Amino acid sequence: MQWVTTILIIGLISAAAQANAQQWHFVTEDFPPFTYPADPTFDTTPSAGVSAGGPLVEVVQAICARLHQPCTITLYPWRRSLQMAEQGLADGIFTLVRSPQREEIFHISRMLVTTRYSVFARTDSTFVFNKPSDLAGRLIGVYGPSGTSYILSERLKSVPDVRLHLTADNRRLLRMLHSGRFGKEGLAVLNQDVAWHLIDEEGIAGLREAGEMGPITYGIGLSRKTVSEAQFEAFQQAMDQAIADGTVPAILRRHQLEAAY
Repeated sequence: MQWVTTILIIGLISAAAQANAQQWHFVTEDFPPFTYPADPTFDTTPSAGVSAGGPLVEVVQAICARLHQPCTITLYPWRRSLQMAEQGLADGIFTLVRSPQREEIFHISRMLVTTRYSVFARTDSTFVFNKPSDLAGRLIGVYGPSGTSYILSERLKSVPDVRLHLTADNRRLLRMLHSGRFGKEGLAVLNQDVAWHLIDEEGIAGLREAGEMGPITYGIGLSRKTVSEAQFEAFQQAMDQAIADGTVPAILRRHQLEAAY
């Protein structure tokens, strides 16, 4: 009878592990060139969610394959993605900027890609950005609430009379800057790679890069509510292996992204 009991226990553990493996669901956002809808004909701000594509999606898929872990990746507007991940309705989220607040909620992987934040202006403005104090007294559009708006707020803490206008979509942010919604001397702070990708994709003329704010790195977050420390360590180990054997570097090179490791 003891061996029967042992077999039953092993079976229950195996079934529980399989059930748990099926629960890994990642969410992300429309954030090209890093993430975007797998089908370009879909609405770029889908409220119901669509299948996601892009280099960081490929990285997550490669890691899940190594773990033999079934994973789904769905694209939503960022606010909804973040809310789902914070509430444990999703097991993982990217792209994620490391911050003390985020680390309380998520296990955060090693940083995967490096990019930069830049200040953008209209071409009829003479503004040039060199240092944070140059932004004193100005209205600045920024994508948020997001990692971008968090980092910008941190960097502008000592700068007086700065007004931030949060916009939930980078495409809309660039159109607002272009149309003069922030004034002739208004500015926007965006991820440099995202901004130039969208300016080219949307055919937006009349905007220029007024200066670089500095580098930023992105990683992957796993919910502390649904993913254990051991599961996260296994995920991180699989990521390290995928970096070491060239899988991740090849993905990033193919998409012309700069590695952070």
